Amino acid sequence: MVDQLFDMVVAGSGAAGLAAAVVARSMGLRVLVVEKTGLIGGTTSYSGGVVWVPNSRQIVERGGLDSLERAEEYLDATIGSLHEREARRQYLRRGAEAFAYLEDVTGPLFYVRASNSPDYYPDAEGASQQGRAMTPLTFDGRLLGEHFRDVRAPLPEFALFGRQMLELMDVHHLLNARRSLRSAVHTGGLLLRDVRDRLLYRRFGRGTRLTGGNALVGRLYKSVLDLGITVERDAPLVDLVRDDAGVKGVVIERDGERHAITAARGVILATGGFPWGEALRRQRMQEVPLGYSATSPESQGDGIAIAMAHGAVFDRENSEGAFWAPVSVTKRKDGSLARFPHLMADRAKPGLIAVNKSGRRFVNEAENYHDFVRAMMGRDRNEDQQPVHLICDASFLRRYAFGAVPPLASERRRAVRSGYLIEAPTIARLAAGIGVEAAALGETIDRFNRQAVAGEDPDFGKGESLYNRYLGDAGQRPNPCLGPIARGPFYAIRVHVGDIGTTHGLSADVNSQVLDDRGDPICGLYACGNDRNSIMAGSYPGGGITIGPAITFAYLAVLHATGAAADRAASKSA
Repeated sequence: MVDQLFDMVVAGSGAAGLAAAVVARSMGLRVLVVEKTGLIGGTTSYSGGVVWVPNSRQIVERGGLDSLERAEEYLDATIGSLHEREARRQYLRRGAEAFAYLEDVTGPLFYVRASNSPDYYPDAEGASQQGRAMTPLTFDGRLLGEHFRDVRAPLPEFALFGRQMLELMDVHHLLNARRSLRSAVHTGGLLLRDVRDRLLYRRFGRGTRLTGGNALVGRLYKSVLDLGITVERDAPLVDLVRDDAGVKGVVIERDGERHAITAARGVILATGGFPWGEALRRQRMQEVPLGYSATSPESQGDGIAIAMAHGAVFDRENSEGAFWAPVSVTKRKDGSLARFPHLMADRAKPGLIAVNKSGRRFVNEAENYHDFVRAMMGRDRNEDQQPVHLICDASFLRRYAFGAVPPLASERRRAVRSGYLIEAPTIARLAAGIGVEAAALGETIDRFNRQAVAGEDPDFGKGESLYNRYLGDAGQRPNPCLGPIARGPFYAIRVHVGDIGTTHGLSADVNSQVLDDRGDPICGLYACGNDRNSIMAGSYPGGGITIGPAITFAYLAVLHATGAAADRAASKSA
């Protein structure tokens, strides 16, 4: 360590941590980023990187019709809790400002898709049919030079051949390459890019075209490097330096030795929450088994636990402890375990159902991943539905991805051999394979098939909402989410209660100052990302409601630490 004196220390290098560092440096602060692992990006690198930002500059420039009042109506209607309401209002007031400021420093980060996802509850009061989400722009990893190695790779199951990252439109063209000349040409371009990367950039071990959360991390990391921000990798946070006046710095571990570092303006915790934190999960979420999180395994609640040891309060008033997602588990070719989150690619497509321990449907399969898992756990029925399996037929597997299995015969055979994909020639045999009564499963599929032909799902409403239809197959008529399960062999994948991050976190105010047990701010200590308690209070109203607030409150934390918060508030009211 060359310098032990900084103005601000940021713990964690996901979207929140990198954004905080960039904003702080742009305001003239000497900034240190400390990262527990040897890789930059945290769980953001695994994610889609989408942000939910009402009235963002991009949406306004596109002529989007929205208002903060409508956005607040939507959150009030879908969250149904007063908990964290003031923080939500702060987010709505300041979110667009935060992203505009960040992009003024870094250059463009996000765009709005031509076909954008609507809010997850499109029929709720205040919902936006056009959506409030923004997607990271594709980033060329070659711009990082040898620092490209520093960026945490995405989950290989979301990449072509496990190497080349894909945009949503890329997936569309891949699935239609045999039916459309345009899609065939697009797919050819992807294959050529993969060949070039393997020839010229083999040393990186993956493709250099970054999308989603990896693109966001890559672009932010490029700004960190360009701004000359000091980054210490393999340097976990182990303690805070605190006196009676507040937090004055951090203690990190580097090469087996501890170093105390002064942070004159403050410390920002952005260490990723505790999805893999055994002790915190045992204390706060003991009803959910550990081991099915699709997040970075190093996210173990370090920042939260260290802050609590210095008087910070852990807020657990949220309705749910995590942002839930159904997760299946398979073994990769290298022997490592893949925890695959079933987010948007398969459940809404026609020809798929989910069945419970009795072989019966229990939920609209096309609903958002958070609510799907709530149904698995029996939150509304007060009865656990597990074990839960997703079921489809041979026609589905030839057309769509099913979990971690792409529509390729070779991958399908490998998945069957590994036991990840359960295959059977008949529905009765499939029932035996998943441990349910054959008669019950047969009745379930017969009923579903009759409804699929009619294009209606009176039982659960699959395909009725705009959000459902957005995720379905537009070429399927009359309902883009309904198709029969009729052509053998038949297949099943077991899904578990998993997550894409935790919602419980440190109690903080509207400037992201961490609070003590009296509700007073701990001077010099801030939390953002999943270290801060979720302002959505355990709900999931739209894609991007994690990274959107993460970046916004990182920005607000820096403003407060620098004393710029009052100045900007005054300028906004003038």
